Amino acid sequence: MELPARRRVRLWFGEHQLAEYVGEPAAACRYEAAMRRRFPGLAITNDPVTIAADRSSYSLPDLHR
Repeated sequence: MELPARRRVRLWFGEHQLAEYVGEPAAACRYEAAMRRRFPGLAITNDPVTIAADRSSYSLPDLHR
């Protein structure tokens, strides 16, 4: 079973993560664009989220993102 694609967008101040959003690729792209406009001097990452089909090894917060 393949899970739908998800992206994790994170806002960074140096090595400190200030915010995180996980969602569908299109929504993650919009979130990233909004964060870049609001916080132009901070680093932002947009990475794929990989969750295996075997959900038994993940916690509830991981499964409900």
